[in-house]
Amino acid sequence: MASAPGTSGKCRYCPNPSKYTCPRCNTPYCSSSCYKNPDHVQCSENFYREQVEEEMQGSTVSEESRMKMLEILQRVKSGESVMEAEEEEPLDSDDEADEDLSVRMAGVDLNDSDAVWRNMTDEERRDFQELVKRENFEELLPAWSAWWEQEVQLVQEVKQDSPTSPSYMANCPKLVTVPPFSELTKVTPSPCLPYNILNVLAAYAWTVRLFNGDHQESSQDATEAILTLSPVLASNANYQEAAVAVESPKMEAQNHLWLQESEEFASTVRRDVWKILQGPTPSNKTFYIQAALSEIHVLLNTCKTSLAKKKKSADGQIPVATS
Repeated sequence: MASAPGTSGKCRYCPNPSKYTCPRCNTPYCSSSCYKNPDHVQCSENFYREQVEEEMQGSTVSEESRMKMLEILQRVKSGESVMEAEEEEPLDSDDEADEDLSVRMAGVDLNDSDAVWRNMTDEERRDFQELVKRENFEELLPAWSAWWEQEVQLVQEVKQDSPTSPSYMANCPKLVTVPPFSELTKVTPSPCLPYNILNVLAAYAWTVRLFNGDHQESSQDATEAILTLSPVLASNANYQEAAVAVESPKMEAQNHLWLQESEEFASTVRRDVWKILQGPTPSNKTFYIQAALSEIHVLLNTCKTSLAKKKKSADGQIPVATS
């Protein structure tokens, strides 16, 4: 993954000192332009393709979203903008090419990304890869809506034999049972604790949006992202101001190219933290905070288990004798 700022050595692609390390191949580089160097493009292309495969294989992606991906590929093939609306478009000569792609994909399992790739023409593959190089990859991903943005009805009809839990709980991460703080320790909580929680929530929201909601499927990368973005989790840092605590993940991301995002993205994260703090209802205001912290707990444990299995598998390999 990306290294801490101040990485020693020279950039692989220019005479400047390196500032970062590629999270996939550990190549040192100094800037985004060097990161996109033609000699390094294979690394980013593989990453983007894996992301597409995860999206098309993921159980959270609807059939409508998968068909939308095919529609995007059709527009790329015909040279249209992937952001252009297609409703009520008149038919033109490019429709035959679009229909050809639809026919070829008609018998293909859209959950099988390899099969989809095999049924694309060389030109379609080149167009797709060019789209990735232009950094428009996000346009291929179906829109994801955060669970804390759901509409909550303050008054809900209660039916006989219906679940007693409010409906919004079904869309949130399951809460982890945690003993009261007074049972964990007799020490008086630090006045920094509320601000530290804000820092963790901001790092969580940044990571979840960065992974487009697929953070659990990439638990190791997502865990590294949260630990990198939150000094509270990484180094037991303490905060004394809410604004500084929430802004900290944005500052940390500036040191790691794979975590960097726009100011608009950072503004969205700030709104996310505010919405999580508001909770679903006035009577259950802390529920979203508990849900977010519970999912972080699950994410860290999932990553820990995965790493333990990999270590056990590596330790169990029989070394090859050399003569």
